[in-house]
Amino acid sequence: MMELHDIMHGAGLVFIFLGILTIIVAGIGLFRLPDLYLRASAVGTSAGLGVASIVIGALLMDFSGLNLVKAAVAVIAQLLTSAVGSMAIARSGYLNNSLPAEITHTDDLLKTRRDRATDPEGESST
Repeated sequence: MMELHDIMHGAGLVFIFLGILTIIVAGIGLFRLPDLYLRASAVGTSAGLGVASIVIGALLMDFSGLNLVKAAVAVIAQLLTSAVGSMAIARSGYLNNSLPAEITHTDDLLKTRRDRATDPEGESST
C-alpha cells in the first residue's frame, strides 16, 4: 500500500512536469506568435503559471509548515509580478507605436491616448 509520502512525491513530480511543459509552451509562443502584445500575454501568463506549478510541486515533494509559507509567498509574488510585468511590456510597446498583428481588428486604447496629435480646436488630426 502506498504511503502519503509517496503519493505527495508523485503529485509533486506531476506538478513540476506540468510547470516545465507550460514554460516550454510559453517559449514556443515567443517564436510563433505574430506580435509583441500576443507574446507578452502568452509569456506572462504561461511563465507565471509554470513557475507557480513548479513551486507547488517542490512543496509537495518536501512538505513542511515553513516550506508552505515560502511557497505561498513565492506563488503569490510570481503570479502578481508576471502579470504586471507582461502588461508593462505591452504598454511600453504600445506607447512606442509597435504595430499589432494584422489579425487585430480594433484598438480600444486609441481613444484614450494622451499623446495623440491634436489641433488647436481639440480635434484629432488622425
